[in-house]
Amino acid sequence: FVLGSAEMAAEGRVAFVGVGGSGLRADSGGFVGERVGRRWRRPAGKVRDRRCRSMGEARMTAAIPADGESADKRSAIMKEVDDVPVNLTAIEGSDPQIDDKYRKWRIRTFYSIFIGYATFYFTRNSFTYTAPGMRAALGLSLEQLGVITSVFPLCYGFSKLISGVLSDRFSTRMFLAFGLAMTGIINILFGFQTSLMFMIPLWALNGVFQGFGAPPCAKLLTTWYAKSERGTWWGFWNTSHNTGGFFIPLVAGYCVRAFGWQYGMIVPGSIAIVMSFFLYNRIRDTPGDVGLPPVDVFKDEATPDSKPGAKKASKEQGSAWKTLKTHVISNPYIWLLAVSYFFVYFVRQGVSSWAHIFLLDFKMVGNAQEAAFRVSGMEIGGLLGSLTSGWASDRMMRGRRIPVIILWLLGVMTSLVGFYYVPGSWRYVSWLSVFCIGFFIYGPQMLVGLAGAEIVDKSAVSSAIGLLGWIAYLGASVAGFPLTKIVTNFGWGAYVASLLFFSAIAVVLLLPMWRLGMPDTKVKPVPVAVPAAVPEGVPAGKPVPAMAGAGEFRDCEKCATTGFIIKMDCGPATPNQAMSCKFIEVPCINCGGTGHVPLE
Repeated sequence: FVLGSAEMAAEGRVAFVGVGGSGLRADSGGFVGERVGRRWRRPAGKVRDRRCRSMGEARMTAAIPADGESADKRSAIMKEVDDVPVNLTAIEGSDPQIDDKYRKWRIRTFYSIFIGYATFYFTRNSFTYTAPGMRAALGLSLEQLGVITSVFPLCYGFSKLISGVLSDRFSTRMFLAFGLAMTGIINILFGFQTSLMFMIPLWALNGVFQGFGAPPCAKLLTTWYAKSERGTWWGFWNTSHNTGGFFIPLVAGYCVRAFGWQYGMIVPGSIAIVMSFFLYNRIRDTPGDVGLPPVDVFKDEATPDSKPGAKKASKEQGSAWKTLKTHVISNPYIWLLAVSYFFVYFVRQGVSSWAHIFLLDFKMVGNAQEAAFRVSGMEIGGLLGSLTSGWASDRMMRGRRIPVIILWLLGVMTSLVGFYYVPGSWRYVSWLSVFCIGFFIYGPQMLVGLAGAEIVDKSAVSSAIGLLGWIAYLGASVAGFPLTKIVTNFGWGAYVASLLFFSAIAVVLLLPMWRLGMPDTKVKPVPVAVPAAVPEGVPAGKPVPAMAGAGEFRDCEKCATTGFIIKMDCGPATPNQAMSCKFIEVPCINCGGTGHVPLE
């Protein structure tokens, strides 16, 4: 649009304003002036002909008063400029500039949340690899270290519920960066403590702020990536905790050996604080924040609720409790996923926490280092399993998550049986069995959360992830002390039996959702072939007129009994394209959408 007018130019009172970062571009070059927030203001004076085009939107003219004019008048006109809509209907391939901008921002968002969530694991697992040095330096018993460890999953699970609700109400970008910064500060403070009475509440507080990581990341993934590709991207993001879990032993272990146990907490904490500023700088909450259309529209997967002009829940959302109740608590599928998540996390935590003890006590593996080698296959398998399950749900099941989760859980059960029966002397076969457990358990661990995020309104994604995470970590806490009591009273056979039983319960809970995500199919009644009745007044040998609900029918050849035909729909697209075409389904006019026509 053209900003300014000839009359105001003659009086020297014209200012030039362009909206930065919203898809506007100048036909005859860039603009010069003072940047005010996201706007550029050109000083009053001689006007140059600058024409801006907003992706096919109509041009407009606005006069901006010079500094001597009324501030109210200036604010009113500036508001009109701010309210100019961006093209919210552009689809992928319609504008190369939008495509390029979307691609860059999606990559930027993904690597930011990947690195950020991996850093959350730095401050989450720092205690695990610092504990041996603490025990030697401070004289702490194993039970005292266990008390510090046990408070974390309870606080973390509850925090995921609360933070999930809160992150739906506030800026995702701010929430994620703030949580990471606080975990870094808590780790540093923990490194200066020598008393157990201060360590326990600090580590519980770390569990609270650790819950600020996953729900915002889940919301960003649903905001920036469409459903047809989300499983693959979610799978890649889910490997971030495997990445963080791989590097933190190296970082914390080196710091403990070289400088003392305190630095095993201080260094990861410092890294987290630095990364929080990185996240705040790189992330934006929605594509609309940078002048891009919603991802469902861009990928041409828009539903009626996501199309421009539809009522947006984010604009009219009520209280946090109303959002949670309306979109999450009242959804029966969320509760089925949540309870199944409880059992999935029980199995995951039960293997990751006790598999090395199982190898030492039951399989009679020679030493702890050898047992650690065999268990190391779990993280590698988990990384590959997350990627494979996400790809399979996207490409093979076309966005359906539940069948892949069930298949992977059956793989978990098979791998657990192999883990139990493989002799302890078979070193690499034992490692492979743990690898398979990790491969199959991390797939459901990732996909249950993704399925929950996709069956609720986008305004409640973080709330759903929070509820699922809270119940999941209740399952993880049951895999601690209660599972050890089972092993103590009934032996290691009961340990494996418990894992198998809980896996089977998860499968049973997920079966009612097998069809979740399948496209709606219209069941068309097939007319019954009965002899046609000859109406009164029709001479013998003459054609019998078609009668609704009676007569003999044959398959419609034009639509092959589907009731629909494929039609190409073309229309205007953007100034860069003459037209845009896509295939649509329309009812078959030959059979009226029934798939069958009367016999002639």
